[in-house]
Amino acid sequence: MTSSSGSAAEEPKAYEPPFKNRHLPVGKPAYEPNAVVVKFKKSATTSKRKAVLSKYRTTTEDSVSNSTVRITGDTAAPELLKKVKADPAVEVAQLNYVRTADAVPNDLYYPMYAPGWGQANAMNTIRMPQAWDLSKTNGSQIVAVLDTGVDLGHPDLAGHLVQGFNALSPARPNNPTDDEGHGTMTLGIIAAGANNQIGTAGIGWNAKAMPVKVLNSLGQGYDQDIIEGLDWAVAHGAKVVNMSFGSAVEDGTLLHEAIKRAYAKGVVIVASSGNNGGGELRYPASYPEVIAVGATEHGGALTSFSSYGDWVDIAAPGYRILTTGSRAFTDPGDDPVWSCTGTSCSAPIVAGVAAMVKNKWPTYTPAQVAARLKSTARDAGARGNDPYYGAGILDAYGALGGRFTTDFAAAGVDGNDQPARATAINTSGSGSAIVEGDVDWFKVSGAAATRNLRVSVTGPRFDESAQMLNFAPRVDVYNSLLQSIGSAENPFPQIDPDGNPLWGPLTATANVSAPAGDVYIAVRNSNGSRDGRTYSVSVTEAGTGGATPATDYTAFDAQPADRAAGVAVAVKPSITFARGAEAATVSATTVRLVNAKTGAAVAATVDYTDATKTAGLTPTAPLFDNVTYRIIVNGVHEMSAPIPMPEFSSVFTTVDLAPPALETFDASGSFQKANLGWKIPALADLDQIVVRRNTGGKYPTPTTGTVVYSGTASSFQNVGLPQGATYTYVAWVKDRSGKLSAGKGTQLVGAKSGISTTSTKLNYGGTITLKGSTLDINKKAYPGLPQNIYYRPVNGTTFKLLKSLGSSSTGTVSYAFKPPYSAVYMLTFPGNGDLMGTRTNDITVLVTPTISSTLSPSSIKLGSSTKLSGVVAPAHSGKSVQLQRLVGKTWTAAASVKLSSTGGYAFGIKPTAKGKIAYRVYFPSDGDHTLAYSAIRTLTIT
Repeated sequence: MTSSSGSAAEEPKAYEPPFKNRHLPVGKPAYEPNAVVVKFKKSATTSKRKAVLSKYRTTTEDSVSNSTVRITGDTAAPELLKKVKADPAVEVAQLNYVRTADAVPNDLYYPMYAPGWGQANAMNTIRMPQAWDLSKTNGSQIVAVLDTGVDLGHPDLAGHLVQGFNALSPARPNNPTDDEGHGTMTLGIIAAGANNQIGTAGIGWNAKAMPVKVLNSLGQGYDQDIIEGLDWAVAHGAKVVNMSFGSAVEDGTLLHEAIKRAYAKGVVIVASSGNNGGGELRYPASYPEVIAVGATEHGGALTSFSSYGDWVDIAAPGYRILTTGSRAFTDPGDDPVWSCTGTSCSAPIVAGVAAMVKNKWPTYTPAQVAARLKSTARDAGARGNDPYYGAGILDAYGALGGRFTTDFAAAGVDGNDQPARATAINTSGSGSAIVEGDVDWFKVSGAAATRNLRVSVTGPRFDESAQMLNFAPRVDVYNSLLQSIGSAENPFPQIDPDGNPLWGPLTATANVSAPAGDVYIAVRNSNGSRDGRTYSVSVTEAGTGGATPATDYTAFDAQPADRAAGVAVAVKPSITFARGAEAATVSATTVRLVNAKTGAAVAATVDYTDATKTAGLTPTAPLFDNVTYRIIVNGVHEMSAPIPMPEFSSVFTTVDLAPPALETFDASGSFQKANLGWKIPALADLDQIVVRRNTGGKYPTPTTGTVVYSGTASSFQNVGLPQGATYTYVAWVKDRSGKLSAGKGTQLVGAKSGISTTSTKLNYGGTITLKGSTLDINKKAYPGLPQNIYYRPVNGTTFKLLKSLGSSSTGTVSYAFKPPYSAVYMLTFPGNGDLMGTRTNDITVLVTPTISSTLSPSSIKLGSSTKLSGVVAPAHSGKSVQLQRLVGKTWTAAASVKLSSTGGYAFGIKPTAKGKIAYRVYFPSDGDHTLAYSAIRTLTIT
């Protein structure tokens, strides 16, 4: 195995442009150059504030009556700040700093400090700043980096490493020191400390990574060491594994078994696809359990060095990725920051995001993590899954739950995508590879006899030191039946004796023996990348002929054209074969239509017309709009030979129509909230359901009213709505291109309720009548409307249902009862499908206990005693009541006793002087009941 951004015997090295990493000054926050923000003192009058503006020759766009204003002038902001701060009318002043909505780290090499250099280039491509707004850690989801080890003392990795392992050193297994530099780079992409004002920012912001050394000082490693390192990492808690190495060597069973073991234990495994720019299988990336990652440049275009194939799952930036560098291999005058180019640098970006996804959804299996990354990836190149980007380019924000954004732009049809639309040439032609996998067809009109042809394709300058998108020509030549008569390719520049590429134009020449009739020429980029520059084709009657045939071509035509857009949803795709097909082998299993993004099969019938050699697909239902579909031919036999034709596919995208309206949309009212529900129609490009609200009876439009919901759920509760108002809603379906369906509306009419009582204070045992009513805001009554009376004790906090009633024809209700204690009452209408709910104001009814009293005897002689006794209803067992005596004009406490379980009390009275004394019993308020007094009893003492 060889690291995929290091030198390798098995593949070319991804060219790394020169990188200057001389020490940079620590950055400072940006601010508006000639402005400051000022808060005046409260005592500063308007005239004083205006005087400040005049004194410093400044102006303001804000009213000087505001407490905080922005003032501008000709003076540089720092100098202006010093002057303004010193003014006695100013309380606080500061620079007008620039802020951003997205989390952007302050690491030294994060911004674009020189053209083409800076982490921000790659991070913006995958929307990492927005993702950091959602998460800044991988938590306990440790990422193991199987590589050349790590610089254990690197300052930007301090606190971000867990115990690692060295599979190459039995004597020092706990010392995975990096002796090559590659491992420090890949690990730093994941786990370099973010926002620490030095170096670079790791994908995980505050991540933990496990260095596992399995590659030697040449960047190479044996399967045995890789297996040992992988098993160790899994046993010691790794949840994600990054492997930025690979080989085209045939599948190693034992390595695959180790990967399967890790996968079965829930470990997510990510690997680089390789840097040979070819389409052969790479291991371990092509194992089905592994997330294989290709490399793009900053703009999202696949690099010409990135390996490709149907086994590639996703792509991420892999060009000039700034990261941690080993200090042992860094000039002392430089910061330990290196630039990394290669799929080795793409894989850890994906691994870092995979760990954050796993941290957010810890129960996700490796398959679910991979599905999450792929389903949220942004499409690039030809639409749908393809061998170059897989599912697309990683979108970190989308993967962590953020809203999707637009896909990367893609070229459309170029007019010569199939032999039926080949560009006619005699001796020369030209074209360009406008999209990854683009094939341009040329046709040389038929000749009467066999002749030798020399077909050459020459590309523009191939130079990865200057650009990452380069053309390496491949040419295939076919006879009139599209049977191969020769091919040639030139995939990579020659290497000089020192191992350096000899940059320059590449030419591929096929010398073929062409039979009589038309000759077709197919030109493609051998490395799969796009290159908008022009290549040239030349055809001459020369050469030796006799080239070895390659693979025959299956289709003479495909409709719709490859990469066609705006195709009608009622389309019936078709394939015209280059040679007659055995009709029995043309079926719905060999000629298929699938969703190019998800791979889901589209139900369709297939018919074959032998005379035109055309197979037609008729979908059983209209296709979804704005969806890319793939036509696949696999398993159709030629009439002349009992072998399948080579597999063929072509993609097209349906027209982008406005989405259908919601199937249903309704609301039911309750108190201060509306319960909204809807049924979403079937569509493949749903963005969100948008619901707007107006207060009142007017229906909102897509640009008026208040947005109350936007999302993909099928219900929503709109809360915080003041009662007594009508609320009118309209909902639209919005698709991913921003188109809106027709709106569906619903309305909830406001209602008003009232409550009253026949008495707000009464004695215990008395009866009150609570009366209420509910009408809509137009004073319309609804017979049978449910209205509920609730109560709570005056010293309580929780309301309980007292009585449920149905309204009369006039909207009223009435309820008579005997309240046992002081309570607060309210009336509610819960709302329904037509009306908003209501709640009345509270009313309080106070209940006073009754106190009976008997003074016996009521006349006594001095020195004798009497008794004042009675009962408090309701009984308040254990509560104290007080005997009060009138002294002059003031009632004073004479004694107190606790009530019995039945509410009884008794006071013994023995006066010390002759005369008449008035007594009464006092019951203090206890929350349940108000204070109360017994009748006054007069005692005569002789």
